[in-house]
Amino acid sequence: MFRFVIVTCLLALTACSRNNAPKTSLYEVTGSSSERMAAVSAIITKNKTPPTVILDALFLEEQFGDGFMGPSDFRSFYCIEVAPQDVVRWTALLTPLSGVAEYAAPAQPREWWIARDGFDSLQFYMPNGLTGRSYGWIGVSPQTGRIYIFTY
Repeated sequence: MFRFVIVTCLLALTACSRNNAPKTSLYEVTGSSSERMAAVSAIITKNKTPPTVILDALFLEEQFGDGFMGPSDFRSFYCIEVAPQDVVRWTALLTPLSGVAEYAAPAQPREWWIARDGFDSLQFYMPNGLTGRSYGWIGVSPQTGRIYIFTY
């Protein structure tokens, strides 16, 4: 009986080794500007019709875990560019964020994502207005027409 317990414990320790780290995968919208705009518009349209034309758009989703042997966590990053005069129509769809937005960035940096030093200049809103997700934020730069979205 004692040998059985020792063997079982050793097998359990082996199963918990660091080699069994959660899988990480990425989905990124790529292609020409018009292909990216179409793909990101389709993602947004699932929840809300974009109120104006999108000039450019980028999207990255990180998945931690495979959902097979346990849960998966998703983090999504959007950068949508609209004409600065159209920002008011976009923010009309949104609810101001009541708390403090915490900076987040993709695990592997992207040049299109907002830099840490520019983050505090954004106006923040709840993400559910455009994404249908409750966690994260939408940061808007009225001067540049850029809309940054982080959800998880």
